[in-house]
Amino acid sequence: MTDHGTFQISVPNKTMEGDGFYVSYNDHDTSIYGSDTTALVFGQMQRFFILTGDHRAQYAELIPAGFEACLDYYKANPDLAHGYSDRVDDIPGFEPSSTAPFTP
Repeated sequence: MTDHGTFQISVPNKTMEGDGFYVSYNDHDTSIYGSDTTALVFGQMQRFFILTGDHRAQYAELIPAGFEACLDYYKANPDLAHGYSDRVDDIPGFEPSSTAPFTP
């Protein structure tokens, strides 16, 4: 509270940058999402693939391998996909490679 009343501040998400994507961990909007969340964000916020919980360690290992490796991790955890997450089958500008999919 200040002399001018109460105001809300915004705490930025913790992010890790990849090539053409980033991973964003959010532990402050739990009233909106119901828990902490980790989002794989394609391009310039074109698509959000959100998992409930903290997946920073897993994504940190995969980021050097690129977006597709991170997306494979997301797809390998359907039980943790958040209801606000975008659908995987429609990612403008993304062409999957011919490499084998991620296996946990």
